[in-house]
Amino acid sequence: MIVIRFEEHHQEVRELIADFADNEISPRAEQLDESQGLPTDSIAELAELGMMGLTIPEQYGGAGLDLLTACLVVEEVARCCASTAAVLSTHLFEGSAAILDLADETGHQRWLPGLASGETLATFALAEVEAESDASGITCAVGEETDGFSMHGRKTWLVAGALAGLVTVVARSGDEQLQDLGAYVVDPESDGCSRDPMKDLLGLRGAGLCDLQLDGVRLDAGARLVKADSGWSAISGVVDKSRLGSAAVAVGVARGAISQALGYSSQRIAFRRSIDRFGSIRAMLAESATAIEGARLMLWRAASLFDSGKPASREAAMANLAAKQAAYQTTRNAVQILGGNGYSREYPVERAYRDVQSSAPFGGGEDLQKILVSRSLTGAQS
Repeated sequence: MIVIRFEEHHQEVRELIADFADNEISPRAEQLDESQGLPTDSIAELAELGMMGLTIPEQYGGAGLDLLTACLVVEEVARCCASTAAVLSTHLFEGSAAILDLADETGHQRWLPGLASGETLATFALAEVEAESDASGITCAVGEETDGFSMHGRKTWLVAGALAGLVTVVARSGDEQLQDLGAYVVDPESDGCSRDPMKDLLGLRGAGLCDLQLDGVRLDAGARLVKADSGWSAISGVVDKSRLGSAAVAVGVARGAISQALGYSSQRIAFRRSIDRFGSIRAMLAESATAIEGARLMLWRAASLFDSGKPASREAAMANLAAKQAAYQTTRNAVQILGGNGYSREYPVERAYRDVQSSAPFGGGEDLQKILVSRSLTGAQS
C-alpha cells in the first residue's frame, strides 16, 4: 500500500506558486482567453522560479523533485488559468518526461539543461486525425538515411505546440502496428516542419494548440530516443504520466470554480438572505467539494506510485477520470449557482466551464479512461 507523504518542500513550493498564480497569472487569464494569445510572460516567470525543471535531476539544472510536487504546482496554476496550466503540464508531464524516460545519457545531456532552465519548451506529439486514441493507427513514418532519418506525417492536438522549441514525435519505422513505433526529437523550426495554430476553440484558447505537418524533415542520428526501441510498451509510460498532468489541470480548474461559487453565493442576496443558505445551493457545493477532494486524493496517490517506482497505469487513468468528472460537475454547478451571471464572460466560471469541456484531447476523454480502467480490471487487450 502506498501512503501519500507530504514533505516540507511540497508545502513550500505549493504556497509559492499559489501566491504567484493569484498575483500574476489570474489577472492575465481573461485577456489570454479573449485574445487567444500565448502565455509567454507567465511561462518565462515560472521558469525564473525554477518550475520548468521541477522533475529534472539536479545534475542537468533541474530541481530534482517528484511528480507529486509537479501535480501540486499545476493544480495551483490551473486554479487561476487552465491554458497556462496546460502548457506547464505538457512541458513537465509529457515533453520533459519523454526525454527523461526514453533518452539515453547523451540525450539527457543534450536536451535536459535547456528544458530545466525554461529556455526550451517541450511538447509531445502522439495524436493524429485518424489515430487520436489508437496508437496502432499512427501513420507518421520515419525512414533511415545515411546520416540520420527523414520524417513524414501530420500530428494534431499538440498542447503548447505553438510555443514549443522541442517536440517528441511518435512515429513508425515499419509495418508492425505497435512494435515499430518509436520516439524522435524534432525541432519544429526545421525545414519541412510547419505549425498550423488551432483558433476559435471552445476552451483552452491560450494553450497554444496546433497541428504539426512534417514533410521530409531531416533528423540527425541522435534524434532517436533509444529507450523507445521496444515500441509502444516504452512510450505508453510517458502517456500514463501525461494523464497525471491532465488530471492536475482538471482538479485545479474545479478548485477555482468552487472558490468562485462560494464567494458569490455568500454575497448574493435573495429573499433577504445569502443564497448559500438555500438547500439546493448547499447540495451543489457539497457534491462538488466531495468530488474534488476524492479526485485530488486519487491523483496524489497515482503520482506517489510513480514516484516510488511502481506501475500506476490504472491509477493514472482512474485519477484522470475522477478529476475530469469532478471538473465537469463542479463547473456546471458553479454556473448554476451564479445564475444568469454564470453565463457571462465577466465571471471566471464561464471560462472554467468552457476549458473543462475542451479537455478531452488533453490526456484523453472520459470514455477512453473508462476503457483503460476496465481493461486493467478484466485483463482484456482490446
